[in-house]
Amino acid sequence: MQEAVVANDFEMSKYYAYKAINGIEKTRLNFIDCGCQGTIESLEKALYYLKKGAKEPTLKDAKKYLHIALESTTIGINVLKEFEQDFSSPYGNNVLVLNTKDALEHQTDDPMPHGEHLRTHVHNCLLGFESSLDKVVNEVPCKEAQAFISKIHEEARLKLMNVGLSEPKKQYHQRVKTIAEDALLQLGDCSLD
Repeated sequence: MQEAVVANDFEMSKYYAYKAINGIEKTRLNFIDCGCQGTIESLEKALYYLKKGAKEPTLKDAKKYLHIALESTTIGINVLKEFEQDFSSPYGNNVLVLNTKDALEHQTDDPMPHGEHLRTHVHNCLLGFESSLDKVVNEVPCKEAQAFISKIHEEARLKLMNVGLSEPKKQYHQRVKTIAEDALLQLGDCSLD
């Protein structure tokens, strides 16, 4: 989907938009099966705006909708990651143990990293997100990129205000906020364009 947003050629942008539509359509049942309502809603919104963008007569008009679709997808991915953290089990999905005392004695690795391991884990999880924002900074018109990244930054800032966040979620949203701040600094003042 990012390719559709950053493409400078209208036909290539439409090609990538249709490719993204096809990908969402093929995986839709997987998301419905997982039961993650927030991700399903974000993907439905992304699908709607992708289709709308693919039907626009000009690249400028299409990009407006493709940016919204990309933003919805990014939100959906973040919601899915949170859903996965909330519903993952340290024992895996295919193990049922009735004697938990026995299971805890034989457990070899910590299910959730802590301290520096947690920071490294969060950093590694967000490498793709960071490179995506770099692409937005370098390939999307400044004002559009600034609006898009500012929304991500604000969403992370608001999440961090929730005092009930677990430590992994705090670190995740703090890292998203930091990456967005760095991207906004890279963009600089768009009024100079």
